[in-house]
Amino acid sequence: MPYADLSFSEVTSAVVRQNLRPEIPRCCPSAFANVMKRCWDENPDKRPEMAEVVTMLEAIDTSKGGGMIPVDQARGIGCLSCLRPRRGA
Repeated sequence: MPYADLSFSEVTSAVVRQNLRPEIPRCCPSAFANVMKRCWDENPDKRPEMAEVVTMLEAIDTSKGGGMIPVDQARGIGCLSCLRPRRGA
């Protein structure tokens, strides 16, 4: 859970006043990271409409691991696997 040490009101205030955004995992392909960053733009007028988000996602090259596995990593290690809790944690 991002920002587990902050209350809901602290998080919402930081998002509005300080442009707080979750950290994007290093294992996340840049194409997905770019979509997220565009959707999180501080200026709502610069955020893409949902149809544009769909177009951006459909344009991502999924020929290498469905778009979720960076080229420099072994097969079977998906982007969001780094967000899963570890056993015993």
